[in-house]
Amino acid sequence: MRAPRKDQLRNRQRLVTAAREAFAEQGPEVTLEEIARRAGVGATTLYRHFPGKEELIEAVLDDLVAAVQGNAEQAMEIGDPALAFRAVFTQSCDMSEQEVATFARLAGAGERADEHAQRLITAVVGPATSRLRDAGGLRADITAEDIAAFVRMTLTARSDEARGKAINVLLDGLVKEPGAASNTRS
Repeated sequence: MRAPRKDQLRNRQRLVTAAREAFAEQGPEVTLEEIARRAGVGATTLYRHFPGKEELIEAVLDDLVAAVQGNAEQAMEIGDPALAFRAVFTQSCDMSEQEVATFARLAGAGERADEHAQRLITAVVGPATSRLRDAGGLRADITAEDIAAFVRMTLTARSDEARGKAINVLLDGLVKEPGAASNTRS
């Protein structure tokens, strides 16, 4: 299979950018024709890249998570598993209010979008979660899917201040401090 041409890659990115802006302004109800118009491409080009709205929503969710994925990968270089986990969790919640609102609206657009959003966040937090659990710093019954759900809960906070408080409370309840008694409830 041949690599996509540069103009195809440009058109795809223009569509994702236009969709991200349109979804932020109008929600998932915006028409595909409006997104194609904003991107400056025809409907045929849009449908060539995204056969339906669900695929475009997934691409925008991917785009929204790309920055936090990069931050999570950098945080994994931190030597202490608890500090790495805290950094990943905090940075997974580190989106602008508009990005958070767009992510939440798109994740709520349907079952497929919700499952995709959950998979994306799980992929971001999974390595740090496993590493901390293996080091004994996390309850054994807490999975990456649980952590992803907790991250998504913080995204529903009404303000950055409320989100910060939710993050701190969740982290205080999840992460065992070094030297904590080993008979802590599991």
